Amino acid sequence: MDGELKWVRWEDIKAQRPTTSEEREDARRANDAEIAAWHLAEIRRAQQRTQAQVAEVMGVGQRRVSDIESAELARTEVATIDSYVSALGGRLRLVAEFGDQVIPLR
Repeated sequence: MDGELKWVRWEDIKAQRPTTSEEREDARRANDAEIAAWHLAEIRRAQQRTQAQVAEVMGVGQRRVSDIESAELARTEVATIDSYVSALGGRLRLVAEFGDQVIPLR
């Protein structure tokens, strides 16, 4: 039955959580990417624009916009993200941080 409640054991949840510092960092980055993608999609929706409309401005297919809004940011070229942000009327900033030193790259 589709609406049926499924129980999950705590032991199963604990077994799936990241255990090494590298796994935790990967999980944090994935979570950050999901949050950023959600914010970008919210800006597009607030402008009452469809993915297809943004894609047309960018000169790409709708699937590319969907990928960006589905947390595929880590695998997306900076130029593509810049094009997406520009299509929404924004400006992309890219910086390199080395401790207290911040170097604007774009």
